[in-house]
Amino acid sequence: MITIEQCRGARGILAWTQQDLADASGLSKTAINNFEKAHSDIKAESLRAIQKAFEKAEIEFIGREGVTKKLETVRMLRGPSALNDLMDDIYNTIINKNSDILISNVDQSISSRISTQKLFRHIEIIKKHNISERVLCPTGTHSIFSPQDECRWLPAKHVTESIRTFIYAGKVAFELWDETMIIVINSQEASDAERKRFETRWASAEVLAGNQNLPGQKSKSA
Repeated sequence: MITIEQCRGARGILAWTQQDLADASGLSKTAINNFEKAHSDIKAESLRAIQKAFEKAEIEFIGREGVTKKLETVRMLRGPSALNDLMDDIYNTIINKNSDILISNVDQSISSRISTQKLFRHIEIIKKHNISERVLCPTGTHSIFSPQDECRWLPAKHVTESIRTFIYAGKVAFELWDETMIIVINSQEASDAERKRFETRWASAEVLAGNQNLPGQKSKSA
């Protein structure tokens, strides 16, 4: 089971605050602080939640002292919650990092598979951490993620024949045709390659006029 030293070390590697770890593990900041200062006993299930949160962020634990960050990994997210799980990974990865989010091939069908809670949390995190996000959509549709001035249109055929892609902080995720399976690749090289492809498509995409309002946002003219 994870030790106090490993917990502190893992937070250091990820540049996570105690609150970041609390959010990722579902525990309170007080519980994290008490554990790290050995002020109280902690339940085994809480330790497992902490370790699982770190492992989702690609942290490996070695014995009772070692902790390291996986350099390159491939992970599969499966089931109806795969897209929501990916959103969690995006949050946990980009918090406290100078990273943007690039999303390709977003059509309206995605809105039915992301919970309202996740969508509002996404908008909140984007605003709070001043994260840049750009989205490519089929002509005539709008992203549920971003204002229009961060979205561009591509011919619908180009989108429907392509795999939905998410690029963020040295990772790239591909949603397979099944839509219940997402491959997440933690590789700077792979992320850089897909980023170049995104930028090429972005440069040729149609710029949207006006501004799309998202839940909780006011129009610029308001």
